[in-house]
Amino acid sequence: MASIKQRGNILWIKFYDRLEGKYKEFSTKIRATKEGRVEAKKLLKRFESNYDMREMFESKEKRIGIREGLKEFLESKVLRAKTVWLYEYAVNHLIEACGEKNVNEYKSSDNHKLMMLFDKKNFSENTKGIVTTHLYALFNFFKANNYIKEIAFKKVARKVKLPECYDDGDLAVILDYLKNHDRKKYYFILFLLFTGFRISTALEVDWKNIDFENGFIIAKNVKRDRDFFFPITDDVLWLLKEIGLQKEGKVFDYKIESLKSYGKLLKRMEIKGVISKHYTLHQLRKTFITKLLENGLAIHKVRALADHKDISTTLKYYAAVNVKKMGNEMNGKGIFRDIYRDNKRLLG
Repeated sequence: MASIKQRGNILWIKFYDRLEGKYKEFSTKIRATKEGRVEAKKLLKRFESNYDMREMFESKEKRIGIREGLKEFLESKVLRAKTVWLYEYAVNHLIEACGEKNVNEYKSSDNHKLMMLFDKKNFSENTKGIVTTHLYALFNFFKANNYIKEIAFKKVARKVKLPECYDDGDLAVILDYLKNHDRKKYYFILFLLFTGFRISTALEVDWKNIDFENGFIIAKNVKRDRDFFFPITDDVLWLLKEIGLQKEGKVFDYKIESLKSYGKLLKRMEIKGVISKHYTLHQLRKTFITKLLENGLAIHKVRALADHKDISTTLKYYAAVNVKKMGNEMNGKGIFRDIYRDNKRLLG
């Protein structure tokens, strides 16, 4: 028994292969419109009654070119523009290193060619990791849909970076400047600091989604296309009152492009020696999370407030903060100091 399913904007046919004992899928290349569904149903009937047609589809899919395969992959997903660009960036480097071929023609030797190209371009380990992670996901899609048997490319492990946060002194200088010269941006920076919201989330906050009676904000995780709840803390409540409470409309009417001036401002402040280094808007989120951990908030609560999909993200990037704090606490208590001193006197 076969059926039609939608992946992104494209209709696929899913069927059970009795010989291999598992379900398989292939793209009809038909868009998921009203007319497309009618056409896909006709194709499904032909497919169910004609085994030769199934073999024709499968053999055709196995010869799919890398660019056509990428197009099909992207059409089966709902991705942000930046993510689409990263997949295209990865495939362009694959083609530069190994040539443009059918997806089933890429072998393990091509992985070596790709690594050689990375070295030639002096790519960092993180850049290698980003490119290979996207290639692996793409070829995993090809494998899942029986275009290839094995994935030829391996993911390069990315180095875990400790969170880069705002220095308290630098942050005070930046806020003082904005308070006197750009009050609107001053409020936005404070909001990012008090909530730890991603920039895209902060820009989506609407007054009608702020429940003052029950004390929470219904925020949108644009990255994952889901909502989450954030408490209205005393700091957030004070800030919203400073902005001026309203019944509807966006709290901040910025567009992401208009926020580039903030980076230019910090660059000028760094050059003049007013602040110690350059910062980004996103580092306000890292500062928020780090401050929570430094002040002893349980990591599962930090995960919820940061709206991390998995607690492993919180652990991976921010647990080092707690480890450092515990080390400082141990040093402050001097638990083993007396024993160490006695041994030192004996050895001396």
